[in-house]
Amino acid sequence: MQVKKEEIRQKILDVAEDEFLKRGYESASMRIIAKKANTTLGNIYHYFPNKEALLVELLTPTLDNLDIGLANHLKLTDISYTLQDLIDYIDRYEQGEDFKELDFLLDKKIVILLELNSSSLLARKQKLLDEFSDHLSWHLGMGEKDGSYSKIIINMVTDCIKQALLENETFIETRKEFIKLFRFFCTGIATRYK
Repeated sequence: MQVKKEEIRQKILDVAEDEFLKRGYESASMRIIAKKANTTLGNIYHYFPNKEALLVELLTPTLDNLDIGLANHLKLTDISYTLQDLIDYIDRYEQGEDFKELDFLLDKKIVILLELNSSSLLARKQKLLDEFSDHLSWHLGMGEKDGSYSKIIINMVTDCIKQALLENETFIETRKEFIKLFRFFCTGIATRYK
């Protein structure tokens, strides 16, 4: 009987995280994960019975933290934001002010979750998206008829985060790239080229 080693298990999780981010959960291959984790496919199945179990193990702590963070945020906020408020917020973030809610979003697992198309986690994903979409609409002063715009914004922010994560090695670099992309997203093309 093979002894499970925490280092191997963690390596599998780390490689799976990268593969799920780059290729999407549905397109990621357990064989490629095994190869990049320097183990065998059979060995992966000693740790995780299937790809779904690997995904659930990877994302459950993040989902739990998202549930708690969103619930706490919903209790504390009662303001709508103007464009200038968003610009001021991102300026303070860029200058190093501690905004845990933005730092928390710069996580590969968030992008993996938001790009899921098939999984037992879809119901939890949809619940979070609905809550976030409603809350974002409220923050931006959108009415019910504008609800689809909040979904578009969520998709664009997700793409900004993914781009920043894929292009950068360190958290600091990722944060800088996200700030640049988020600022561009908030202010638009016209202000980019002044």
